Amino acid sequence: MKIFLIILITLLSGCELFTDFRTVTVSLPARLPPWFIGTNQDVKIVYPGKFGEIESFTIPWTESIKIIIAKGNCIPVACYPSGFLKPAGGILPFDSTDNSQLQLIWENGFSADLLLGIMAKGVSLENLNINKLLKEINNQSTGDPWAIDKNILEDAILYSNLSVYKIRQAETLDISIPVLGLWVSDNPFYPDISSNTEGIIVVEGIYTGLHRFKNMKSKKYLDILIDTEGFEYITSQQY
Repeated sequence: MKIFLIILITLLSGCELFTDFRTVTVSLPARLPPWFIGTNQDVKIVYPGKFGEIESFTIPWTESIKIIIAKGNCIPVACYPSGFLKPAGGILPFDSTDNSQLQLIWENGFSADLLLGIMAKGVSLENLNINKLLKEINNQSTGDPWAIDKNILEDAILYSNLSVYKIRQAETLDISIPVLGLWVSDNPFYPDISSNTEGIIVVEGIYTGLHRFKNMKSKKYLDILIDTEGFEYITSQQY
């Protein structure tokens, strides 16, 4: 009997039940991101590792992978496709039914990216009402979570000044730039932009921040940086 108990305790001691970490199967989105056709299809996975520190690794795009994460009340996971594209994401336990499976989706990329950035700055998420935060982000996103003013929201969390009034749409600007062609956004929720018959791209109500586009024909990139005072843009062959 004593031998049996010793063996049982030895086996159980190696089980994740008695550790501060667990293994999770992460499924990547079924829908590929923009720009992936005919390009390098790598993806960087970012998550809190078994010791709570932000870890990352790059792999070819696949259906699912296993990662070891720290146990906690809020575990954000994001995947960043190659080519500086917006990430997909998921947050445990809110996007999982049993904490062992996590489906990453494009709709949760903004929230996962935000929370990982907060953690990278050494701020714990334990005191945040994550469930309420995620619901309010969803309510304010109006179909594009990246339209939310991330700078205001992040500062509010970092300085313990978070309220529903800090979760709001970024300011917008009307722009026109002399660039030819059809350009695909790095954001799966933002529409393509194209030049008119005069060779001018006109965009009404583009929100502040950095917008990246790619011309799938010429393979050129277009970066547009918007702020409340104006905008800058640059085209390049590659990043």
